[in-house]
Amino acid sequence: MTEVQAMVEFSVELNKFYNVDLFQRGFYQIRASMKIPPRIPHRVEASLLHATGMTLAFPASVHDALVCSKTFQILYKNEEVVLNDVMIFKVKMLLDERKIEETLEEINFQLSLDLHFTDGDYSADDLNALQLISSRTLKLHYSLYRGLHHHVNVMFDYFHLSVVSVTVHASLVALHQPLISFPRPVKNTWLNRTAPAQSKDSAIPTLESVVFGVNYTKQLSPDGCSFLIAESFLHHAYHFHYTLCATLLLAFKGLHSYFITVTEEIPSCQKLELAKASMQVLYERLLRRAQPRAQNDTHVEEMDVDARLTELCEEVKCCNA
Repeated sequence: MTEVQAMVEFSVELNKFYNVDLFQRGFYQIRASMKIPPRIPHRVEASLLHATGMTLAFPASVHDALVCSKTFQILYKNEEVVLNDVMIFKVKMLLDERKIEETLEEINFQLSLDLHFTDGDYSADDLNALQLISSRTLKLHYSLYRGLHHHVNVMFDYFHLSVVSVTVHASLVALHQPLISFPRPVKNTWLNRTAPAQSKDSAIPTLESVVFGVNYTKQLSPDGCSFLIAESFLHHAYHFHYTLCATLLLAFKGLHSYFITVTEEIPSCQKLELAKASMQVLYERLLRRAQPRAQNDTHVEEMDVDARLTELCEEVKCCNA
C-alpha cells in the first residue's frame, strides 16, 4: 500500500457573538479546535489570518492546535459583539493513494467550539484563567467535488444562552509524497490491553518507494551508467501521478465553481475584486491557460480540466520516453 500526504485546509470565521440571556457579566472567549479520528495518521496546524476589526478586551491568539478568539466583555442582555476572527486549520494526513476520495468523504472532521468565562482578573498568557462553561461540536462533511462551504449560527446550552455565527470553508490544497512523520496508534496486546493509548511516529518513505511502489529496488543497467525501471514500476508511477493530478484538479474545479457562484450572487466590492485576481492567478497556474471571460460557461471549465489532466500525463510519459 502506497500512502500519500494530503492537506485539507479549513477556514473558520467567527463573525458575531450574540448574548441572548447570559446570567453573568464578565469576560468571554471562544476556543476552537479541530478533531480527527485517531485511526487516520494526522497532524493539525492552527493559525490566525490577519486580525480585522477592534481588538476588544484582548486579541485573538494561537496555542499549538488551539485557537482562542478575541476576549470580549459582556455587560448587558441582547448585546452583540463583532469578532471577525478568521482561524486557519491545516489538517495534514496520511491516506491510501487508492482510496483518497473515499477516505476524505468518510473522515469525521469535528470542529469544537468552547465558550470560556471569567468574572475576575484575566491574563492572556494564562489559559486557565477562564473556565469552560459550554461546548458545541460541529460535524463537518467534506466533499472532494464540492469542498465545504457553510454558514451556521451555533447556540450554546440553555444555561449560557448565547449564539456565535460561524462560516466554514474547506478544500484539499496539497497532495504529495509524505514529507513529515505522523503519529500512528499502537495496538495494545492482550497483556497490556488496559494500558492507555499510545502512538509511534511513522518513518518517512523514500520518494522512489512512493512513486514506483513499496517493492521497488534500484537496478543498474549493464553499462552501469543508469538505472533500469521495470514496466510494472513505471505503470505504478504513471497511475500514481494520474491519481494525484486528477484529485487536485477535481478539488480546484469544485472550489472554482463555488467561487463563480458566489460572484454571481453578491455585489461587487474591493475584497471580491482582490479575490477574483487571486483566483485568476491560481486558475492560470494550474491549467496553464488564460481564464475564459465567460465564467458561466461550465462546459468550457470541464474541458479545461480534462485537457490539463491529459497534458500532465503526456508530459510525464514524454520525459521517460
